[in-house]
Amino acid sequence: MRAFTLDSFDSPPGLREDLPTPEVGPGQLLVRVRASSVNPVDAFIAGGALKGMVEHEFPVVLGRDYAGVVEQAGSAATGYAVGDEVFGFLPHASPGVHDGTWAELILVSQDRSVARRPASSAVAAAGASGGLGSFAVQLAAAAGATVLAPGLPEDTDYLRGLGTAEVLDRNGDVAAQVRERYPDGVDALADFASGSPDQLHAYTAVVRDGGRIASRAGAAGEGPGRTNVGAAPTTENLDRLAGLLEDGTLSVPIQASYPLAQVDQALKDLAGQHTQGKLAVTLP
Repeated sequence: MRAFTLDSFDSPPGLREDLPTPEVGPGQLLVRVRASSVNPVDAFIAGGALKGMVEHEFPVVLGRDYAGVVEQAGSAATGYAVGDEVFGFLPHASPGVHDGTWAELILVSQDRSVARRPASSAVAAAGASGGLGSFAVQLAAAAGATVLAPGLPEDTDYLRGLGTAEVLDRNGDVAAQVRERYPDGVDALADFASGSPDQLHAYTAVVRDGGRIASRAGAAGEGPGRTNVGAAPTTENLDRLAGLLEDGTLSVPIQASYPLAQVDQALKDLAGQHTQGKLAVTLP
């Protein structure tokens, strides 16, 4: 079986063609992967950034999200049959780092991390975990919010197409730009870039008293109106995501697609390019 793996901390990740086909347990599904995407956590794992933080069981198959087709269902699996089109997301550590989705065949538990996919496999795979900023813009705009988003000049049309009302210069003082436009403060701040409370603090002053702050890196702190968000790939959440994709509330722009054999280039592009949308991975 072909898979893109990290075989040790002393060697770069690469394509292997000799991995055994996974054996299906009673409550599991064997899924033939058709599409995935590249996320920052993939680059962290590939670069050894999690070394010493969590156990790694080599070879580590990289990739977190997937869309594909059920190839085999375990003896106790219910609700899915061979040929069903599904999508989902595998946590990066459960409990160690080992399983991933950049492989021809993967095992998933029927009661989590899997749901029936919407129409486009590439969109479903990329949407399972990634595009935090672009998803947040679309969801907030759909809820009736006036969305302010930082970006580069070349991002203006892209961000406005997602529902952004005002594009701020991300190379300037973003907080000052917000205060200039809304001196009484804004109702909410969703920060997906700051990695600590100190980094987030530069922006919290623009939120009015009683406003809400959300962080994806545990930086929001505790208390009323403070929320730390993270991936929760339950079937319920994936079903909700599929519905939002189906009815057009959400879209997942794909900037570029790479075959499995070229995922190393996709990882380089994620780190070295300014992206608008997701970098997809496709399997025949």
